[in-house]
Amino acid sequence: MSASTPTPPSPRADERQTVTLHGFAHGGEAVGRLDDGRAVFVAHGIPGETVRVRIIAEHKRWCRGELLEVVSASHDRVQPPCPYFGPGQCGGCRLQHIATDRRLALLRQVVVDQLERLGRISNPVVAETVSAGHYGYRTRARFAVTDRGALAFRRHGSHDLIAVDRCLLLDDRTQLLREAAGDDWAGREEVEVRTAAHGVTVVVDPAGRPTVALGERVLAETVDGLTFRVSATSFFQSNRAGAMTLLRLVRSYARCAPGDTALDLYAGVGLFAAGLAADGAAVTAVESHPSSVSDARYNLRARGDVLAAPVATALGQFQREDRRFDVVVLDPPRRGAGESVISGVAAVARRSVVVVACDAATLGRDAATLQAHGWSLREAVPVDQFAQTGHVEVVACFERLA
Repeated sequence: MSASTPTPPSPRADERQTVTLHGFAHGGEAVGRLDDGRAVFVAHGIPGETVRVRIIAEHKRWCRGELLEVVSASHDRVQPPCPYFGPGQCGGCRLQHIATDRRLALLRQVVVDQLERLGRISNPVVAETVSAGHYGYRTRARFAVTDRGALAFRRHGSHDLIAVDRCLLLDDRTQLLREAAGDDWAGREEVEVRTAAHGVTVVVDPAGRPTVALGERVLAETVDGLTFRVSATSFFQSNRAGAMTLLRLVRSYARCAPGDTALDLYAGVGLFAAGLAADGAAVTAVESHPSSVSDARYNLRARGDVLAAPVATALGQFQREDRRFDVVVLDPPRRGAGESVISGVAAVARRSVVVVACDAATLGRDAATLQAHGWSLREAVPVDQFAQTGHVEVVACFERLA
């Protein structure tokens, strides 16, 4: 901009602007530019659209805008089927307004962007996004509770609650369980409903002092021919088809055979460890959550060892013992594994490292650390495990540089 050209005034909160959207960000928002050059993130938009937005949050280099009107719509815009979807409504879903093929393509691009920007990987090999269902796929849902006791979700961009009697992401059995749970939970913080291949459970205050209020304390889940005991307070994937997709990808990349050794970190109840053991590997699983440790020991009985310890502690022990594994699989929490854990993984793995990431940005950071320790990305596969929400799961395989 020349010295004679005046700088456009910066928009103030609550100001309206018309914006052309050109990108798609991690988390499911479309991206455009304001008149002053700052990026603006707009939920419920699609790249290529021209929209009218209200500025709802300002920062030095970027703003957030609320969609008021679609001035020029994308050909990929569809009518959302859920009455709770949209600006100011339920914040659980972000992408119901985007046609399936475009949604999957945008999620893949998010993974590419994060691996390039945060992973510092040039032209990463990223496969097409694998779908694991579009609606009716969730077997678990956690609800907040309104003052009147109704089960609710958070409004988009807010801590306010919106009571929801039917969620289109739940499968039929889980929706029926939600209805059986009712709306008489006043005084409770949260209520979680969960179904499995065998059994159902309703857990009150799952993040604090969990109590089973309805159903069984122990469930049985089946994935790709393997059966797992899952306690009501243990983590398990909330999309059965997605769990099968992840397990098959992990087994494919690990290429385990009799005589191989495998390490499964953040093992949960042993989903991946059981698959690697079925392929013939001698498996060691590491998990710290008490009920998950108990379940994993049951699920891996006579097929693998389970170490009850934090992952960083276990890796330190393996390094002191000079113990190595042909394959290391890790499924870290959303915050990622972090530099210390990834450094330990790089030290104990021989042939391959398979990361199951529920956040593309933290995968990017963990990938950068692996690369710095002499490992390179072979391929990453995005999995639309949480369709319509804006989240994307990624299975990424790394191999040691020659």
